[in-house]
Amino acid sequence: RFCSSRSKLDSIPLQSKERDRKNEKDTRSSKVGPIPLDLEIEILIRLPAKSLMKFQCVSKMWSSIIRSQRFVNSYYAMSSTMRSHRFIIAFSNGESAKREDKRLFIFSSSYEGEESSSSLVTNLDMTIPSVTVISFSTCASVHGLIGSTRSGPFVVCNPCTGKVTMLPCSGTHTSFGYDPVDDQFKALTQVSPYPYQEPNVLVHEVLTLGGGEPSWTRSKVTTPVYYTATRKLCINGFVYFGAWSPRNRIDPVIGCFDVRFERLSFIKAPMAVVCLEGDSILIEYKGKLAAIARHPYKPFHSFDLWILEDVKTHDWSKQTFKLPFSLGLGTNLTSPGINKAGEIIFAPKCLSRDVQPFYIFYHNVERNDIRKVTIKGIADDREFRRRYGLAGDCCVHISPDHVESIASI
Repeated sequence: RFCSSRSKLDSIPLQSKERDRKNEKDTRSSKVGPIPLDLEIEILIRLPAKSLMKFQCVSKMWSSIIRSQRFVNSYYAMSSTMRSHRFIIAFSNGESAKREDKRLFIFSSSYEGEESSSSLVTNLDMTIPSVTVISFSTCASVHGLIGSTRSGPFVVCNPCTGKVTMLPCSGTHTSFGYDPVDDQFKALTQVSPYPYQEPNVLVHEVLTLGGGEPSWTRSKVTTPVYYTATRKLCINGFVYFGAWSPRNRIDPVIGCFDVRFERLSFIKAPMAVVCLEGDSILIEYKGKLAAIARHPYKPFHSFDLWILEDVKTHDWSKQTFKLPFSLGLGTNLTSPGINKAGEIIFAPKCLSRDVQPFYIFYHNVERNDIRKVTIKGIADDREFRRRYGLAGDCCVHISPDHVESIASI
């Protein structure tokens, strides 16, 4: 009996050992192998831009992937088609602010639920010290980057990454554009001073970055004399702006800079498109250059929409729209363009001088109705205004169709 019982007891550890070996073997066989590289890239490309900036610290491989030009291009393409575009609002704290207080504020908001909402909530993405923009300044979104200048250095920033670059431009009147064919950013700067040193020629410098080049390259462009009159606007590889050429305030034209081939040409324009100069409104309307013409000193209850139908023949069409009620605002009114629904956006050019909500209007031209949307978080807090010294006219610049990018210059 004793031997029999002992043999049974001795058999228990042996069975346990066999079971343990089997479990260990099963565990080894069930371990997940490394994630394929292409799957990692597919996961990364779907993450928010700000998360990607942090994940560059995870490993050298991830940093290399995220910073590669191929990944940057793929991320932008994904943002263009699958992500909600952003509504960008930029403003500075006024020319009358103290020198040490001057800065540019960039807010953004998502369009999610915007069509049925009476308000949008914004986030402060970044601030840039020592940068001031006014009504005539350019501050617009171009292929995921924000370009801003009044004079002197041209500032380019990316609200998603928080990176800022001062372009080495040597003159005023800088235009910032993107060439989608060769994947290049270019800045066109007029370097001929006023009065012109050469009476029949204007000299420009073009700075180029992209297409695999590691640094800026420079080239020269000369044109007949012209006088810049409006802000610049980049559409599908061309930068447009209102101007007078050759005679100031007599011959209205639209300057057209071909970013890829670095050519500046002029398109004859109706007088109404250019005559208000700094108060003229150029927008992108369904992929074409358009202008909103109105009387700036009368109640705003109607406007003309001029659309450039053919660049080669200089053919323009005109549509007149009457609003269901006047928006008021007088000269403190502009339009940054349209939204995805085709509604024309109207907004104040400057913040109110006291603490009030900032708002915009959407005009549906087919139904001829208007809705008002309050933009929450845009200097509608007394403490914010006090902390940053907001004073005088704080001009607002809006980019209604900003696409998230992780590109940097």
